Amino acid sequence: MFSIEKLLCYHPAKKVNHDFYILNNPDWVNIVTVDTDGNIVLVKQHRLGTDEYTIETVAGLIDPGEDPYQSAHRELLEETGYRAQEIVLLKKLAANPAIMNNYIYFYCALNAQKVQEQSLDLAEDIEIVTLSPQQVLEFIQKGTINHSIIITALLLYFLSPYSTIPKNKISLY
Repeated sequence: MFSIEKLLCYHPAKKVNHDFYILNNPDWVNIVTVDTDGNIVLVKQHRLGTDEYTIETVAGLIDPGEDPYQSAHRELLEETGYRAQEIVLLKKLAANPAIMNNYIYFYCALNAQKVQEQSLDLAEDIEIVTLSPQQVLEFIQKGTINHSIIITALLLYFLSPYSTIPKNKISLY
């Protein structure tokens, strides 16, 4: 999934060489999915890094040669069995430019409907969680949703013209 690359860097002002390490990662997509009732379709899965179950947006790596938009459609269908009438790019952001060389494409999938069963990878165990937009905000406020990239995705959606939540009602506290 990623590799570590050692770079030899030169600081011209200090006239010194130093080693610097970066993580080479593929780009990935995060998709805020809104169903035909206006609810947000999320996924719950175990994350080994924190040894916790997390509630997240649909997300996944972009396959080599795959367009990010195609990846968003594919990941949505695989992880949830949902297909959206429209998928819109909200923002492309650097994942962590200090040490990573990849980008995250944040999408929102609108008017999504369940069309098939999940098609999960062998190691995936994903539960679908559907919440109202207000419940999502409450989960963020309580810390139930605490993944920084997922909160970024949700805020990009809530602040977009596609969200029905009034902007003055969006609060993380």
